[in-house]
Amino acid sequence: MMWGLGMVGHANIPLVAWGALALVGGLFAALGVVVMVRRWPSLAMALLIVAVYTNRYKLEVGPVSIRAEQVAVLILAGLIVLRVLVYGDRPRITVPGLYAIGWWMALAWSAFLHAPDLADTVRHIIRLALMVLALLVTVNLVTTEWDWRRLFRYLYIAGVLEAGYGVLMRALYGRSLSGVPLLGRFLPDPWTLGVQVTTSLPVPAPYGTLEEGNIFGSTMGALLIVSLALWTHPEAGISRRWSGVGILLTAAGWILSLTRGAWLSVAMVLPLFWVLYPRTPEKRLAHLAVLIVAAPVALAAVVTLLLFAPASSPVVARLQTLTQLYADPTFSLRMGRWDLAWMDIVMRPIIGWGPGTFVQLHGIRFFAPAWLDSLTIKTLQEAGLFGLVFFYGLWATTLGDGMRALLDRASASYRGIVLGLTLGGLVLFLAYHATDATWLGYMWVWLGCLTVRPGGLWTRYERA
Repeated sequence: MMWGLGMVGHANIPLVAWGALALVGGLFAALGVVVMVRRWPSLAMALLIVAVYTNRYKLEVGPVSIRAEQVAVLILAGLIVLRVLVYGDRPRITVPGLYAIGWWMALAWSAFLHAPDLADTVRHIIRLALMVLALLVTVNLVTTEWDWRRLFRYLYIAGVLEAGYGVLMRALYGRSLSGVPLLGRFLPDPWTLGVQVTTSLPVPAPYGTLEEGNIFGSTMGALLIVSLALWTHPEAGISRRWSGVGILLTAAGWILSLTRGAWLSVAMVLPLFWVLYPRTPEKRLAHLAVLIVAAPVALAAVVTLLLFAPASSPVVARLQTLTQLYADPTFSLRMGRWDLAWMDIVMRPIIGWGPGTFVQLHGIRFFAPAWLDSLTIKTLQEAGLFGLVFFYGLWATTLGDGMRALLDRASASYRGIVLGLTLGGLVLFLAYHATDATWLGYMWVWLGCLTVRPGGLWTRYERA
C-alpha cells in the first residue's frame, strides 16, 4: 500500500505514530536543554527552529492537533520563566510583542462576544496564544548580538536544508524504492514522501516537512530573498559559496511548489530588493533609475511568456492560469469564501466573530471545509478593525524598523541579515494573503528574529 508521512489512511506508519515521535523527540530535546544549562540558549534555539520547520507532523487528540512547535514553545517559555526566577534574567516584551498581544486579546474578546460555538473557538484561542508566545520566546532567547547571529544562522541553515529536502523528495517522487528498509518496514512503491498531489495542480508539488505546498512555497520565497541578501552582503559564518547554494535550492523549491501567491510575492519584492541592497543612497538612486527604465521591458517579456510560451511545461501552465483566473476553480472558490467573509465583516465591523468562526457560520462549502486564506480578510472577519490595527501594527513595527535600518547611511552592521529578514518578511506577509499561517510558529519566529536585531528600535544588548 502506498503511503506518505502525515497522510491518514495510508497506514504503514500512521500520522499518530509520527506525531508521537515528533512529540517525544521534542521532549527529549527539551530535556537536553535542561540538563545542558551551560549551552543555553543555543540548544533552546535549535529546538525551536527544528520544531517550526517540522510543523507537518502532529499528534491528533480528538479535535485538537498537538504539534512539536507548540510543545517546544511551552517548554522554552517555562525555562525562561525559571531563569527569570533563579538567575534574575530580565524578561523582554518589545513594542511588536505588545501589538501581538493586543491582536490576540481582540480575537479573544470577539470570540467571547460573538462566537457561535465558544467551546470550539477556545481551542483556536489557545493555539494562537501559543503563537504569540512563540514570538515572546524568540525575543527572550536573544540577550547578546552573538545570540542574535546564532539564531539567524539556525533559521537560515535549517531553511536551506528544508529546501534541499523538499527538492530531493520531489526528484524521488514516483521512483521505485520498494525493498529499502526504514524503521523496521519497507519503503513504498512509488516514493511519495514529502510531496502532495492535488487536483488543482498540474503535477505533484513538494511540501518537505512543512504543513502544505503553499506554506513550503512561501517559506522558500522568503529564504530566497535572504540568500540573495547574503550573496550581496556576506556575513561571518555564511560565505558566498554557501549563500549561492542557498539561492539554487530555495529558488528550486520556490518554483517547484507551484504556489502562485509565493511567485507573485517574490516578483513584487525583487524590484525593491534591487533598489535597497546598495549601501549608499547614491547607488540606490542609480538602481531606482535603472529599474524605472527596465520595468516596461521586463513587464512586456513576462506578458509575452504568459501569452505565447508552450503550456507543456507545468510551471508555464501554472503561470498562464494567472491570465485566466476567472476560469480557475481554486480562485473562484476563494472568491466565494471572501464574499461570505465580507458579509460577516459588514455585520461585525469593529469587533469580529472570533478565531475559527468562519467554519461555524458557513459550515462546508463546495465539498470543502469553509476556511479563509487571506491575512487581511481573515483578521477582519475574526477580530474586526480593532484586531486588524494591532495585527498590522505588528508587521509595521517589525518590517518598518528593518526598512529604517536599510535606508540609514550610518546603519551598516549586519546589512545582509537585516535586508534578508526585512524583505523576506515582506514576502511572507504578501504570500500569506493567498493562504494563512498565523496558526503556525514559523512566521512568529521570523518576526521575533527581526524584532531583536542589534541596533534596532525595540531592543538593547549586552556586548558580550
